[in-house]
Amino acid sequence: MSIDRTKYLNSKEVGRLREVTKARTTKTGVLAWMLVDFALLTGLRVSEIASVKIEDIDFDRSLIHIHRLKKRNGDGDDILAISVEFAAHLRSFIGSRDSGSLFIGERGPLTAQGLQRIWYKSVRLAGLPKELSIHSARHTIAVHLLKKTGNLRQVQKQLGHASPATTANMYADVSFEDMQDGLNGLYQ
Repeated sequence: MSIDRTKYLNSKEVGRLREVTKARTTKTGVLAWMLVDFALLTGLRVSEIASVKIEDIDFDRSLIHIHRLKKRNGDGDDILAISVEFAAHLRSFIGSRDSGSLFIGERGPLTAQGLQRIWYKSVRLAGLPKELSIHSARHTIAVHLLKKTGNLRQVQKQLGHASPATTANMYADVSFEDMQDGLNGLYQ
């Protein structure tokens, strides 16, 4: 089994989604920009994103403490590495707040459903297929991280999979883009 091409974004689609959200300057637009970046740069499940608190973020070490809901081994905490650039983006987004939910709407902390609504609006504004949910960001980081590093174990840890087999079954196959690249100009 491998991940279906319709379930993740290629590099151009990622760029288009990030540009559309970055260009919006309203309060909701800034929130959408952070949500899109957060989902694409962490690969967390939407429930995990909704549960992130400001105090879970360690800006000095560029990491986030994550409470994961694990199916087999019970609940557990993980440490998720983030880039220095993304840590700076998070710090800017948070501003002077020092605690509480990372994602706050007009009526308080955003739920997974609220985050999905913001995500879907961003996808629509970017002209991408409406089927792309926040979970597609999880698949997107997995595909691109594996392609960049070739390190299946790193992808497993990033996604919080309990078993390397789970990650391998989903992402270790040849990607659609790699198949196309291999065929383009094959006999020239």
